[in-house]
Amino acid sequence: MTEEEWLACDDPELLTCEDIGTRDRKWRLVLCACCRRVWKRLVDERSRRAIEQSERYADGLISDEEMGTAESAAFAAWTEISNKHGDSPWRAGSAAAAYSSQHSIPENDRSNAMGAVIEGFSKAARRTAEQRAQAQIIRDVFGNPFRLVAFFPSWRTDTVVALAQQMYASRDFSAMPILADALQDAGCDNADVLDHCRDPKGVHVRGCWVVDSVLGKA
Repeated sequence: MTEEEWLACDDPELLTCEDIGTRDRKWRLVLCACCRRVWKRLVDERSRRAIEQSERYADGLISDEEMGTAESAAFAAWTEISNKHGDSPWRAGSAAAAYSSQHSIPENDRSNAMGAVIEGFSKAARRTAEQRAQAQIIRDVFGNPFRLVAFFPSWRTDTVVALAQQMYASRDFSAMPILADALQDAGCDNADVLDHCRDPKGVHVRGCWVVDSVLGKA
């Protein structure tokens, strides 16, 4: 895949096959973000709890044992919803949550999780739109692998870090353009960083490569 193809691709299946890293944290947050797009379809509290725990696990805030407990509960919820509702949006949502909350997420289950989210939509146009959104999430989290950015410590001013921390904690990324201004004030002149923050059509989730760079997260 070329850089032009990477930036234009709307098929998350193709992007997951690219050599953009095997970092479990990054992929875990991609999957959690996809699940949060269909949060209302996670009708069992165990499914929602599993996603919340998976996000915490990504940041090392819970133990392997706690993650394993959440994983087991999510798979139990999937089984029960499948038996009760059969092939339904609720079954698809619970499947996505279960795949996304595994203690260790196998590579093939990245696609399974995102595919389960898409599977819950019956209309072709809605599925296509969801695929496009997932591709945007992957690019937001991993950035452009063809143009890596050297992030200078001097850019991490108190204002920059505070903005990034607030957005990461709240999952509200509406202040990304303000972050761009703060970064520019700190001396950042990298177009990839600033454009990513200011893109009016941009999608941002936990794991966003710019916010992660500010916070020193891998």
